[in-house]
Amino acid sequence: MKLTLESSRHLTGPNLYFHSPGTVLDVAVEGVPVDEIVQCWQEEVQKLLAATGWGETPLTVRTSSAGASLAFCSSMDAVYAATELNEAAWNSTVARLIGASPENFEKTVSKLKASIEQESNPELLKLSAAANSHGIQLLADEETVTLGLGIGSKSWPADKLPAADEVDWNSLCNIPLALITGTNGKSTVGRLLASIVKAAGKTSGLTSTDWIKVGDEILDVGDYSGPGGAREILRDQRVEFGVLESARGGMMRRGLGVTEAQAGIITNVAEEHLGEYGVRSLADLIDVKFTILRPLEVSGGTLVLNADDSGLVEYSRKLKHPLCWFSLDANSPILLNHRKKGGAVCYADQGKIFYAQGNSVNILLNVNEIPFTLNGAARYNVANSLGVIALAKNLGFADEIIVKALKEFKGDIDDNPGRGNYLTLPLPPANRSQDSDVEQSFQLLIDFAHNAHGLSAVCETLALLPANRRLVVAGHVGSHSDQEIREMTRVIAEIQPVFFLVPQMKDYLRGRKSGEISKLVLDELRLMGFAEENIGSTESCLEAVKLAVQRVKAGDLLLLVGLVERDEILAFLEELKN
Repeated sequence: MKLTLESSRHLTGPNLYFHSPGTVLDVAVEGVPVDEIVQCWQEEVQKLLAATGWGETPLTVRTSSAGASLAFCSSMDAVYAATELNEAAWNSTVARLIGASPENFEKTVSKLKASIEQESNPELLKLSAAANSHGIQLLADEETVTLGLGIGSKSWPADKLPAADEVDWNSLCNIPLALITGTNGKSTVGRLLASIVKAAGKTSGLTSTDWIKVGDEILDVGDYSGPGGAREILRDQRVEFGVLESARGGMMRRGLGVTEAQAGIITNVAEEHLGEYGVRSLADLIDVKFTILRPLEVSGGTLVLNADDSGLVEYSRKLKHPLCWFSLDANSPILLNHRKKGGAVCYADQGKIFYAQGNSVNILLNVNEIPFTLNGAARYNVANSLGVIALAKNLGFADEIIVKALKEFKGDIDDNPGRGNYLTLPLPPANRSQDSDVEQSFQLLIDFAHNAHGLSAVCETLALLPANRRLVVAGHVGSHSDQEIREMTRVIAEIQPVFFLVPQMKDYLRGRKSGEISKLVLDELRLMGFAEENIGSTESCLEAVKLAVQRVKAGDLLLLVGLVERDEILAFLEELKN
């Protein structure tokens, strides 16, 4: 028998399990039926809940053959104590099952009661209830409590809260919010929607895996795709419209940062990071992405879905919520059926983009008018455009505003850094030929794609772009499994590169040994028949890019994918222009 506590988390907002704050604990199980474990665990949790005065509380359980997750709600001022209780119940469960002596029950209850008392914040609960009655969102963390959002917000130190009757509720308001999630395309969709907000004359607050941004000002760089990033941006009194990228990690660790939103989109869902936080299958991951539906259920806001993703289509069958579909296939049965019911859809057909609802059809623009689609070669960016159009329409933006923003969004290093950037650069002097009729340049495609699904889309695009030869520099993070890294290598190899470099990314080993990832990639390339002189590894991404550029010739296309050291690489590429 093997019982392993994998993770224990307090949830501060809407999450996979419920709409409220609470706690969840994930365990791995071997050698004993999972149902037996769960039954015992539930009994221990309920015993402690009753003994601490919380009483009978509904428990949410998710199981698989490999383990289980148990979650339950708590008030917002008791999430840490609830997490301690769940952990104590699990420890008692393990003791029961292995025949060991559990911790003294009275002592455990006494410690939990002390934690509950210490965390208790009745003033915060009263303020939260008053905010709810006024229809005002409340954002809270250990340091700050905020009422209202963006331009309609006001913040107080967490230890100096006003009484509910001291708040000028008429001066507070919420702002429109859009939630964006999926496996690939999240950041691009967020940046494009922010450009639509700007074209409408409003100031956006954008969270993403790269940064938080107000209007054109980057406030900080880093992964802000969780609830912390949402709170940070929505406390800024310049923000008139919130564009919130909501990644899997943030949703699983803490939940969402807001309780209500006006619309949301799931771009696609593909296998990635399975095994973390009790997410063991693609079906589990799809469930996680649909967490963004919870704030939409409050407002009745539309959820935009990709009809070309079979997992999203299957999950949608159990929904009774307003949906809008988008697809690269004008004859998608999902779209046709949705339109018959009067629903709204967005699709591409013969180089044009359409938005239709029921029998009403509107042509918005041509695909080749959207620069970052590369005249339609970047089909994944055509899909991203369709999704953004559907999202923007359901947020009330006018057609002319949407079209203007799409035409102006170049998708280059300034508009969309690291996502499908296609550049033409002069060859290094040493690589230039004496033939004056030859264009002394090469093409470069930069993308952050970091899973097989995203890489397939990028490589599909690359295959449609003109090139004499193709060269690759591809990086991988250590959190991917051996199988995933080998699969991504095979996907890239399909473009038949003449040179393939794998840089070390020492800050992203995620528990692996130095050189382990590059060895996996190079072994896979050898199995595929690549010659030793055409493959290699380097100590850094910048070194790999410099080495690859030394190999390029006129008309070549160099793919840089999944790399770090972005600023240093971009500075080096900029030097090539001089």
